[in-house]
Amino acid sequence: MKHKYFFLLAIFWFFSAPLFAQQFVNDSVKLFVDKSVELIKTHSINRENIDVIREDLYRKSVNLSSVDQVAPLFAGVFKQLQDYHGNLKYKGKTYGWEKSTDLDNKYLKERLKGGKRVHSEVINKNIAYLRIPGNNDFRSKKIDSIADDIVKHVNAVNAKHIKGWIIDLRLNTGGNMYPILLGLKEFIGDNLVFGGFENTHNQPTGTWEVKEGKMIIDGVTLDRKTVLEHTIKSDIPVVILTSCYTASAGEMTAIALIGRKNTTIVGEPTANYTTAVQGFSIDDQTGINLSTDYVVDRNHKIYKGNITPDVEVLGGDQLEDLKNDRKILEALSFIK
Repeated sequence: MKHKYFFLLAIFWFFSAPLFAQQFVNDSVKLFVDKSVELIKTHSINRENIDVIREDLYRKSVNLSSVDQVAPLFAGVFKQLQDYHGNLKYKGKTYGWEKSTDLDNKYLKERLKGGKRVHSEVINKNIAYLRIPGNNDFRSKKIDSIADDIVKHVNAVNAKHIKGWIIDLRLNTGGNMYPILLGLKEFIGDNLVFGGFENTHNQPTGTWEVKEGKMIIDGVTLDRKTVLEHTIKSDIPVVILTSCYTASAGEMTAIALIGRKNTTIVGEPTANYTTAVQGFSIDDQTGINLSTDYVVDRNHKIYKGNITPDVEVLGGDQLEDLKNDRKILEALSFIK
């Protein structure tokens, strides 16, 4: 009986767990899958179903003859991870999950095509307006130029008679947050921790702070060449404008200002790219970007979803005529 029982167990194992025992057609494919799965298991914030992901990848790739055929499968992998901030970069192509959303703003979507520059002006003679778009400085080679450009625009409209600020992030679809935060350093404050990152175990993995006028993000001190010509008062009213396209670095910028005195967010819920993303190498041609940490603000609130504005205003945008822009009008009412 003992032998028969063992024989039945052996049969059960053979039929229930064949995926890990199967011989891959191409060894390089198995190596690629194994390394990518291990990186996800080690670093992703959404790794609870990693065994399902592994089995699925094995089943779909065991008979594939090249990594070229495996790479497109990662659109499904990121969907299983519920990670639309991450992606796989392979031979110049990107494979990820583009989550559909109910939010849409046709007017702003059209303006995203041309709204690539910082813009500043004075509204009603004493309200400073600053629009900061996203950037493509993913290699951190333009930190100085982007931050200095923001400060130059601040200087262009800042004066003693300015009673409040509108910082417009509606066209900020992301990029590198470092130069944006550096450009807005004086708005954020001094001698404080204004945000950072935490992993799934609520352990700090990065800190954002301004100390004695120096901005330090994740241990890196950021310096700026251009200085402010006039002081930004620590309690001057600031309204942040958001849209459904405010994403990633744009959302980080809003979070950096949340909790500041006399600060209000007006507009639409943001795009929900509030995770920290890190890149890891799989081989010489491939890297995988994974959501690894959650963002926290200066009050230690954790953001696992999008930013909900204090005052929701859907649509009504008029970037060519700010005095008739519904979000601007709402912002003005708070500053007054």
